[in-house]
Amino acid sequence: MNCRIYTAVCCFLCTGILKHHNGVATAGSTFSQSRQLSCMFETTETIPLLSDFKYIRQNAWLLLSGTESKDTKRPHSENPPAADTLTFIVQESSLDILQHVDEDTDKLECKISRYFTDNTQILWPGLQTQLHKLDSWFTGTIKHLDDKFTVTVFLVQSSASKEAENRIPEDVSQGNAETFYLSGVFLVRTGPSVIQSGLNKDVLLSCAFSVDHNTDVTIKWILQQKGGHKKLIFAYNGSTRQVEHKDKRAEMFLAEIPKGNASLLLRTVGVRDAGTYSCQILVSSVLWAQNIQLEIVEKPTVTLNAAVLSLVEGDEHKLVCDISHFYPHDAEAQWFQEPMQQGMLPHVVTHVVSSSHRQNSDGTYSFSSYFLLKASLRDDGRRYTCRVEHQSLKHPIKKSLTVKVTESTSATWLLVILFVVLAGCLVVMLYFLYQGKKKKKCVKTIIWGGKEFACIPIIYL
Repeated sequence: MNCRIYTAVCCFLCTGILKHHNGVATAGSTFSQSRQLSCMFETTETIPLLSDFKYIRQNAWLLLSGTESKDTKRPHSENPPAADTLTFIVQESSLDILQHVDEDTDKLECKISRYFTDNTQILWPGLQTQLHKLDSWFTGTIKHLDDKFTVTVFLVQSSASKEAENRIPEDVSQGNAETFYLSGVFLVRTGPSVIQSGLNKDVLLSCAFSVDHNTDVTIKWILQQKGGHKKLIFAYNGSTRQVEHKDKRAEMFLAEIPKGNASLLLRTVGVRDAGTYSCQILVSSVLWAQNIQLEIVEKPTVTLNAAVLSLVEGDEHKLVCDISHFYPHDAEAQWFQEPMQQGMLPHVVTHVVSSSHRQNSDGTYSFSSYFLLKASLRDDGRRYTCRVEHQSLKHPIKKSLTVKVTESTSATWLLVILFVVLAGCLVVMLYFLYQGKKKKKCVKTIIWGGKEFACIPIIYL
């Protein structure tokens, strides 16, 4: 494992525990300080005669043990909660929620829901239960508003505890305000829900877990691709220590699993690796999965067929902008005619043609955008810009070329003058030839058969 990946793994394991300064743990105005978090309790209600249901939501507080007021047993807050607010108090246990959630409370979103066990009693080690009464299970999901992480903690109210008499009402819309004492027993934490990567890069999909007792866990990573196709990427069975390795480019950190690290490392990712990865963790009979979306994005390469284009007035020339090796295929290209004066807006070139997308051997795409320019003296010194937008780019790519146009009359006049000179020379030559023939005299006369046969002329030049 290279140092960069190992550092990323270690940082993920310690993320959110406490910020360290010169080796001393410190805390800011965070959840670890206030130990209370505003939440929303959400349950469902079946609509009679319809195979449908509706969500019912009620304000709630999630409190860690030691934060309730002795007098009111309500959370301390500058803004007192509504009268119908539920209070969920997580009692002290070996599961440390704050180890995984240490952020400003105004950056956290919290939701508490029932966890239905299909009327089956979950036998959880260390939890006192009554066989004829089911424990009440809940999940508390805490998300960072900037998508830094998602934490889901399993909360249980044992049927054998005194507080179990205080049950969650079936109809929370009745406005009941109750306090419930729970235990946190199992937690799963993932990093950002969406990760973007370029081609041939190594990608770390972060997933961690924590359990309130030492136990063997089973971990699976499942990839769901476009079209709904699912495939197993990696599997680890804690009880047998067996590993099922379906993709040789994927690996887990087996030595780190007992420490709660279930992360997956993908090497040299390609287009085929895009999709939704599910980190599934099974503890006892409790299974939880959290998803991470991996998006493959490759920045386009933009080139023009010239940097400076020299034309003669009236000439036509194709200006080509090549956009190549990008992914996904949604890319847009526009041509702009830049103004000659400052302070003016560029003009969009409308007569632009785009070629069809070509798929390259690595799965990326390429296409061309071009138009035909008829040279005009008004374009002399003008810049034309190709602007390309793609989801991999924070800012569009802009490539420009400069057009230089010269007058067409200069070349025409040169040809005319040359033609006149040549024509004049020809006329003079013909004239002297004509005059020479007209004034010829014989130097010698050849007589044959008593008659003049031939004459050798004198040509006057």
